[in-house]
Amino acid sequence: MNENLENLSLFAQFPVSLRRFMRHTLTLDEAKALVHERMEHRAENFLRIAERSIYGYAGSPYLPLLRMAGCELGDLQWLVTQHGLEGALRRLREAGVYITFEEFKGRKPIERGGQTLVVSASDFDNPDARRDFTMQTGGSTGAAIKIGVDLDDIAARSPYEMLGLAAHSLLDAPGVRWTGTLPEGSLRNILRSVRFGRVPARWFSPTGLRDSRYWLKYGLATYYMLVWLRLFGVPVPWPKTVEVDRAVVVARSVAELLKAYGRCSVIATVSRGMRVCLAAQEAGIDLRGAVFFGTSEPATSAKVRHIQATGAGFISTYGMVETNRIGIGCARTGQCDDLHLHSDAFALFTHPYPVPGFGVTVPAFNITSLLPRTSKVLLNVQMDDYGILEEHPCGCDLQSYGYTTHIREIRSYSKLTGEGVTLIGNEIARVLEEVLPGRFGGSPLDYQLVEEEDEQGFTRLYLVISPRVEIGDEGQVIAVVLEALRESSPMADAARSIWQHTKTLQVKRMEPVLTTRGKQFPLRMLPRPGRDNS
Repeated sequence: MNENLENLSLFAQFPVSLRRFMRHTLTLDEAKALVHERMEHRAENFLRIAERSIYGYAGSPYLPLLRMAGCELGDLQWLVTQHGLEGALRRLREAGVYITFEEFKGRKPIERGGQTLVVSASDFDNPDARRDFTMQTGGSTGAAIKIGVDLDDIAARSPYEMLGLAAHSLLDAPGVRWTGTLPEGSLRNILRSVRFGRVPARWFSPTGLRDSRYWLKYGLATYYMLVWLRLFGVPVPWPKTVEVDRAVVVARSVAELLKAYGRCSVIATVSRGMRVCLAAQEAGIDLRGAVFFGTSEPATSAKVRHIQATGAGFISTYGMVETNRIGIGCARTGQCDDLHLHSDAFALFTHPYPVPGFGVTVPAFNITSLLPRTSKVLLNVQMDDYGILEEHPCGCDLQSYGYTTHIREIRSYSKLTGEGVTLIGNEIARVLEEVLPGRFGGSPLDYQLVEEEDEQGFTRLYLVISPRVEIGDEGQVIAVVLEALRESSPMADAARSIWQHTKTLQVKRMEPVLTTRGKQFPLRMLPRPGRDNS
């Protein structure tokens, strides 16, 4: 279908779908009951999806893998009955039934047992899901991918959103968002809360409508959806543009709500939330009573310390555009990166993955979707994340709903596979976020390592330092970085040795580079001139 005709069709059907979505407001008791019921029937829900969206769909990329493994629907049902859901999924993984990150993104063909299957990202779309509106991945690891969103799927995920806020005593607290409009995921997240009668008190967007060449397409869609929400009686605020260098505007707004209500939640990327807190400190604004929900980036201890230094709280979240929210921070352990897996919506286990070209094996996450209207069907999809997965009691309310699986220390192994510095992502992130601010001042947001290719393809490595940080001898900064890497690990020391002999590392005084979505990562790889990264 022509894209313009598709968009017109989506616009026409959205009010009808929204009216159906708005017919019922979820209560807390209903949310608890729904999650308990789904937890009791996880295996049945998985088998139902497999029957309808895999075995019942000839175009499913999972079907050839299952048949190569000799697993028809009856065999799958037997596996789940005999070994449980996670046990069955592990056996399928060992039999070659899994999808790598690159395969899921459509960047590489699936190769198993001497057979090759060419796939695209859209092949993993759920044939049972509607497309009520569309979003797009950020493209930070490759080409952006369009994601269809089904309002019924949003309704199905509203219970764990509601229970997460309740567990952190924030269900009745006003909320502030500093997140973008379409094609980002803010509207999906707002609609999850609308389902139980909660809307943000303030919505700030780091980019304006005219900041993208797609402003007409996505700006129109954003305001079209907001108009219909308002016509149905939902007082969703219009997004107000506040660029990342004006974080004090958000800080003042949060302070106003704290003065009126004593409590406030703030949803933003981790680095953006930190900007709010740094701006508040500079302006003498008290943020005690605010709780920041960090999204999109790993919650490193250095960033969290800066947020908590204002008296604010911090809660991690974990998710992806393709999957929606996967987990939320524990309400009891006090660790910034300890999250509860939404086990009614996902099955997750780790599997040893040797990172190509580096001789390092990581416990990679393999994830399977359990909700029927999910945008993407996931069966043992190995995302580019790894971490620690464990079962333990914590005593918080989330445990009482059956959310006993904890995930922590989440990192991306793709940071280990690139050229040069990306091979030592964890080590250099510590240096940038802790060592350099501790020695020369500033915050983790003032330092970044940028790897850039020139016209000849040679790698140029720049230590980007904000001009706000006063440094007399830039050579001393490089010396500190190299010494910190020497002491970090054998891998880091090997990289240090190369950098030192080739004088690869150079200082560049400028503001750190943000992604198109306004995220700031400690490490950035910029494209070679002329390379297409659209």
